[in-house]
Amino acid sequence: MEFARHKVTKDLIVIGAGMPGICAAIQAARLGLSVALVNNRGVLGGNASPEIRVTVSGADGSEEFNFYARETGILEEIRLENLHRNPQGNPYVWETVLFDFIGREENIELFLNTNIDCVETDGDRIVYVSGSQQGSEKRFDFYGRFFVDNTGDGTVGYLAGAEHRMGREARAEFDEGIAPEEADEAVLPSTLTFYARDTGRPVPFKRPDFALDLAATDILQYRRIPERTKNRTFRMDTYRFQWYYEIPGRFNQIENSEKVMQMHRELVYGIWDYIKNSGKYDSETYDLEYVACIPGKRESRRLMGDYILTEKDLVEQRDFEDVVGHGGWSIDLHAIDGFFSKEVINKHYFLKGIYQIPYRTGYSKNVENLFMAGRCMSTSHVAFGSTRVMATLCTLAQAVGIAAYLCIKHNTTPRGIYEKHMKELQQLLLAHDQYVIGHRNEDPQDKAPKAKVTVSSTLEFALKEAENYVVADRDLGVILPAKDQVDSVKFLARVAEDTKLAYKVYSSGKKENYSPDVLVTSGELSLAASADFHWIEIPVGHDFGGKNMFVELGANPQVCLGVTTKQLPGVLLLSRHAIQSPTIWDAITLQRKEYLWRSMKHSPCFQVTPDQDIYGASNITNGYHRPYGLPNLWASADRVTGEYVTLEFDGTEEIREICFTFDSNLNARINNIEVEYEQNTIPEVVRDYAVYYLRDGKEYKLTEVTGNYQRVNRLTFDPVQADGIKVIFHKTNGAPRVGLYEIRVY
Repeated sequence: MEFARHKVTKDLIVIGAGMPGICAAIQAARLGLSVALVNNRGVLGGNASPEIRVTVSGADGSEEFNFYARETGILEEIRLENLHRNPQGNPYVWETVLFDFIGREENIELFLNTNIDCVETDGDRIVYVSGSQQGSEKRFDFYGRFFVDNTGDGTVGYLAGAEHRMGREARAEFDEGIAPEEADEAVLPSTLTFYARDTGRPVPFKRPDFALDLAATDILQYRRIPERTKNRTFRMDTYRFQWYYEIPGRFNQIENSEKVMQMHRELVYGIWDYIKNSGKYDSETYDLEYVACIPGKRESRRLMGDYILTEKDLVEQRDFEDVVGHGGWSIDLHAIDGFFSKEVINKHYFLKGIYQIPYRTGYSKNVENLFMAGRCMSTSHVAFGSTRVMATLCTLAQAVGIAAYLCIKHNTTPRGIYEKHMKELQQLLLAHDQYVIGHRNEDPQDKAPKAKVTVSSTLEFALKEAENYVVADRDLGVILPAKDQVDSVKFLARVAEDTKLAYKVYSSGKKENYSPDVLVTSGELSLAASADFHWIEIPVGHDFGGKNMFVELGANPQVCLGVTTKQLPGVLLLSRHAIQSPTIWDAITLQRKEYLWRSMKHSPCFQVTPDQDIYGASNITNGYHRPYGLPNLWASADRVTGEYVTLEFDGTEEIREICFTFDSNLNARINNIEVEYEQNTIPEVVRDYAVYYLRDGKEYKLTEVTGNYQRVNRLTFDPVQADGIKVIFHKTNGAPRVGLYEIRVY
């Protein structure tokens, strides 16, 4: 006998309900595809689930110059919803957000606890995948036109005969300076997560027989077990796992999964024994509250696509005609022997900025109807060190969800989309709030780009009043967006005694960069002593062409720079810090970094000559819905109530949908768990506003929105004949001004 078989037929079968699988499924469902989302665990989120509890990181994480790099699209919706409902970072509340996002999509059918162990193919196509569901004693056969492998291990691709790799490539294969000289089968190790809690009374612990006795080894000469993190959030003020509590990755993580889990148990309970019984920790009243039942796995199989992303693609920030997503996390490679290694714990190879992810890394090279949405995407091991983080994978996953829709629409294959329909894919990604580097909205159905735009006010691109100062006792950096020609830039300064101030002015090179890439000019200013702040002027004489300007001011403790708490989009103040960390490396030079630029809390007081129209009304319809070179944001003067935007059409148009993209401060990191935010919204997001349509010189209210906390608002209504629209703003979630990237009208 065997379990009763049940046939499920859908347009798209997504196997694996980690974060990329969730995003792919939601995107496809919103475009009208019927979707089965299948997961072998009883939870959602993969490594971000409440049973593993890794926060969702991405391009704005391990970085130096990755400003305004946060991923948008479906992941942004989920993060903002979680922030609103779960500012305390509870992993179980986080999962309720994921369940709600899946549940809202009528086209998604969810199958939990269903392990796919069989793939039936016909030639180079998958016909169906099959798996049994724990508890229900059912076996499901999932028939689909297209399949997405988000299993992490590339299980579906492996069973379908997809070309794949596991382990590290040799340095010479892709000319990767970070790769080892010889290829091997080693992968990044996994981690078993655990947490303790303070019970308020003494709690003894006896080491189990199977647990490691760390005191009897030399491990702690090379690795440390930290005291609990104090004076932070209540979720972090405890004894907990560290990411580097890893067991070796030198053997097959799939075939030896049970061995891996047992090794993790031995390590975790050995660590807990050391915390409780070594006498070196203030842990008497602490007890284990949670130990994960499976490890958080980093690497196993990688399925090969029509393109393999490599180290050089990331480091050189190569442009791809089929760009669909972006990454920016450092190339983060851990010691292969994990906690047991005598080598440096890991190496973060910092990149210059974000990089492009091509669509060809998201579908199988030899299985005609198979997409990859998770960490089994097509990369080398070195590139995988960066692409593996969840938010980066979600950008490719959203593209895969749209590509599946286009495959059915055009009766073609994933490769066929690359060959004939890339522009349509990229434009749909933009319409669904994905960042497609260098591409702008060209939707011919959008009526807004041809409309005349007027606004109530515009934010001045200058900060003239100092509230405080910073001493230039180390190199300072100022990043300013520059639309065109800049003759000079001025800063407020106070000088203790006559001195000289060295300066360098750079262009960012690429529009998506904020780093000092191309030297424009350099020199030295002679400054006279002054008791008060006054303007000092640096000559520039360069047309930046919509790129960022980076002004470096040499360290001089005689100089104080005037600063303010007021924030302007795209304006940043940094200071350069010497570092001696063995883990921070430069991905270009492959040498340890000697210093890092770090953001400061304040903004510099500055003026630019000639004036730059940075925050003007034209940004609303320029096709960009996030920073790219320029902020691409209309910002009002420092007021909200009564501020407005008007779009006037050239004639009367029938309209039925308006889409707003508000400022959600893409320079702010939003963690989903292990946080404790005081505010449950992004202050810059517009909260309350009213929308009117214009007809024959009169205004008629279409709708009013209150309590908004999302970046994107899509408003639909019965068709009306309109000469234009007007939006009147009433309130933000705390910011002193209105920020709006884009309006689309259909």
